Amino acid sequence: MIRPNGMQRRAICSLCLLLLFSLLIMRFPLWAQKPIDFTLKDMDGNPVKLSDHLGKSVILIDFWATWCVPCVKELTHFQRFHETYKDNGLLILAITVDGPETVAMVRPFIKRYKYTFPVLLDTDSKVIALYNPRVVMPYTVLIGRDGHISNIHLGYSLGDEKVIEKEILELLKPKEAIAKKEISVSANEAFLNREFSDEDYVERVRGGRASKIINQFDLTVNWGDFLVGGRVDADVDFSPYQGEYSLAKSFAEFNHRSFSLRAGDFYHTVGRGLSFSLLKTFEKEGLEYIIDTTVKGGKASLAYKQITAEVFGGWIKREETAYLEEKTIWDKVLGGTLGLRLRNFADLKFNFVGSQIEKGTLTGTKEAAMESVTLEIPNIKEKARFYGEFLLLQKRKWYKDYWLNGHGIYLESSFYLKNLTLLLEFKDYQNLDFEYNRPPLLESEQLPIVASQFANYSKDITAAAGRVDYYFSKAATLLFARFSYFDDKPGYFPRTIAHFFAGYEKKFKETGWLTLIGGYRRENASSLVFYYTAGNTVHYQGNLSYPLNKRLSLELDLEGKEFDGTISFGTRFNKYYERRSYVSLHYSPRFIFTFFFDQTDDPQIMTFKKKENWYGAQVEVKFSHAKSIRVFYGSNKGGVKCAGGVCKFFPPFEGLRVDAVLRF
Repeated sequence: MIRPNGMQRRAICSLCLLLLFSLLIMRFPLWAQKPIDFTLKDMDGNPVKLSDHLGKSVILIDFWATWCVPCVKELTHFQRFHETYKDNGLLILAITVDGPETVAMVRPFIKRYKYTFPVLLDTDSKVIALYNPRVVMPYTVLIGRDGHISNIHLGYSLGDEKVIEKEILELLKPKEAIAKKEISVSANEAFLNREFSDEDYVERVRGGRASKIINQFDLTVNWGDFLVGGRVDADVDFSPYQGEYSLAKSFAEFNHRSFSLRAGDFYHTVGRGLSFSLLKTFEKEGLEYIIDTTVKGGKASLAYKQITAEVFGGWIKREETAYLEEKTIWDKVLGGTLGLRLRNFADLKFNFVGSQIEKGTLTGTKEAAMESVTLEIPNIKEKARFYGEFLLLQKRKWYKDYWLNGHGIYLESSFYLKNLTLLLEFKDYQNLDFEYNRPPLLESEQLPIVASQFANYSKDITAAAGRVDYYFSKAATLLFARFSYFDDKPGYFPRTIAHFFAGYEKKFKETGWLTLIGGYRRENASSLVFYYTAGNTVHYQGNLSYPLNKRLSLELDLEGKEFDGTISFGTRFNKYYERRSYVSLHYSPRFIFTFFFDQTDDPQIMTFKKKENWYGAQVEVKFSHAKSIRVFYGSNKGGVKCAGGVCKFFPPFEGLRVDAVLRF
C-alpha cells in the first residue's frame, strides 16, 4: 500500500477544506439583506445619502479606483447603462476608493471619458470597509426598489456586463417599492490555506510549520441610524501547532443626517494625508498581503448649514519584536477639523493633529503637533478645479531633546478643454517624516512594476508632476503622457529623479481593450542609501482583453523593467531585470483560469531564494453572487507592500494556496 508523503497529505487536507467550503457556499445563498446606509460627498462636495434613494430607484453601487485596470474596463459599460436606463429608474453611484496619493486623478479621469453618473469619494475607505472588507475591486452591488440587495459581483471579466444588464432589467420591472427600517445583517468570510512546498524555507524560516490557515470573519449589523460590527481573526500553523485568535476589529456607530458618532476601530485621513492617514488597503495575492491598521478610539462629526466640524482620537496598535519577544505598543493620536463652505463654491478647512509615539518606529518620532489649512475649489465653470494644502509641523525625536520644525505644501490643479484634460501637481515637504501620514507621492499607481523605486519617503523633497490626456471619443482611443521631477536635495543624501512615461489605450469590438505603456526613469544619487533605486530604468507594460464570444475572453498581461544602477556596491554596479506576465481565460461569469510566469534576477528576491523563473497556475470559481474560491499552485516571487506607516517585504511563496470568500 502506497502512503502519501507529507506534502501530499497536506494537499489532500486542503482539498477537503476546499470541498467543505464549497458545500457551505452552495448551502447558504445571499440573503435579501438591507444595504448599509452611508453618506459620502460627490466630486463637487455635496453630500449624498444612500437611504434618500432606497425604495425610489434601482441602485447600482460600484467600488472602483483610477489605477484598477478591470474597473476602468467595466465603467464604460456602466455609462451606457446610465444613459439607457436612468429615465426608467436606474441610479448608478460610482464610489472611488482612491486615497490621498491618487484622488487627484479622479476628476480628470471622469472628464476624460465624459462619464455623467454620480461619482462619490470614499477617501477614508469607510464605506468599502463595510461592504467589501477584502477590498477586491471592482465590486458591484445591485439594490432593488424594495430596498434590499439583489446581486453582488466580485471582479470583472469581459461578458459580465451582459449578466449585470440582465439583472438590472429584471429589477426595473414594475414592483412594489418598499424601504422600511429593518435590521440588516452582513457577513463576510475570508479563508486562506497555504501549503509550503519549499522544504528549505519551511525548516529555516517557519520552524518546520508547512501548513498555515488565515481566516477573517466580518460581521456588520445595521438598524436605521445605528451600525455595529467587528472582525474575528484566526491565524493557525500546523505541525507543530501554533495558533492565534483575536477580535481584530470592533466598532459601534450612530449616523444622523447632520451628526455621526463612532467608537471603536476606524480608518481616517486628514486632508490629503500630509498629517495623518490610515486607510483600508488593497489586497494583493491573498490575505497575507493585507496591512490593516486602524485607530482604536472615537470620532464625531457635525454639519450645520455651511459649517462642519470633526474630532477624533485614540490609540494605534503596533507590534514590536525585541530580543525574540513580541510586545504590543499603543501610539496615541488626536485631532480635529473645522470646515466652512464658501458660497457653495469652495471648501476651507482648518485641521489639527497631535500624537505621542512610543520607541521603536522607523523615523523615531516621540511626539508631534501639526496644523494645516486646506482650500478646495472642486468645480470652476466645468473647466478646472483647484486643491491646496499647507501644513506646519513641530516634533521631537527620541534621540534629540530639541523641537524640530517642518512644513508640507501640496497643490493640485486640473483643466478640461473638450477632449483634452491636464493635471498639474506640486509638493514641497520639509521634515515631514511622520509614522502615520501618507502624503501624495506624485508617483503613479499605474506602474506597479517600478513601485519598489518610488520616492515614498516624505522627509525632505520638492517635486512637480503633470499629466496630459487626449481622448478620441469616436475612435474610443486615449493617448496620455506623464512627467515628474523630484529634488531630494535638503536631506543628507541628496538625489534627483526624472520620470517620463506615455501610453495608448484602445477600446474595440464593444468589450475588447488594449493598453500599452512605456517609460524611462533616471535617478541620480551619490549615497549607498539609494543603491537599490539610483540608476536608469526602462519599463514597459501591456494589457489585452480580447472577446472570443459572448462569454469567453482571453486576457494577456506583461510588465517589465530593465534597471542599470549607477552606484557601485563594493566593486560592482547593481543591474537586474524583472518581468511579470500572466495569461487568463475568462468564462463569464463563472470561471477564470490563469497561468503566471515571472522572471527576475533582482538581488532583493535572490537573497531569499536563488531562483529566476517563477511559475504558477490559478483557478477561480465564482459561485452565485459574491462567493468565490481561488486555488493557486506553483511559486510567487513575493514583493513589497506599504500601508498605514508600515512597509513589509513578503517573501517568495512556493506550494498550494486555497483562497475563498463567502458573503451572506
